[in-house]
Amino acid sequence: MVFLDISKKMWVVRDREYPVIEDVPMKDLMWFRQKIKEASKLKKDPKADELDALRFDEEWWEKVCEIGLNTSSEELMESGITAKEFRELMAEVYNFLASYGTIEEAKQSALYAVETKKKEKKQ
Repeated sequence: MVFLDISKKMWVVRDREYPVIEDVPMKDLMWFRQKIKEASKLKKDPKADELDALRFDEEWWEKVCEIGLNTSSEELMESGITAKEFRELMAEVYNFLASYGTIEEAKQSALYAVETKKKEKKQ
């Protein structure tokens, strides 16, 4: 499932739409890089437990929601999104932030080109 609707410039989650935030400031992207380093250290820490991993996930997901969707994970949950859809959305939004950054760049992606063609055929 793909949540980004390039033509609308919206993330479509069930019956809700969130405007795509483009060109996220570098300081926000650096937050993710720092967290990746922390996650690597956490994996190697023999004292780390499942609770530490869950806290890390919650913090990560909240930041993805804040930066990429301009919402909270709590509000997103109110949309009726399933756990699987939530994970897929978080991965897609993070990938957009880290890899594309703009709609124009995403249009160059095979994933979004295929989805756009599918939507055009349905219409």
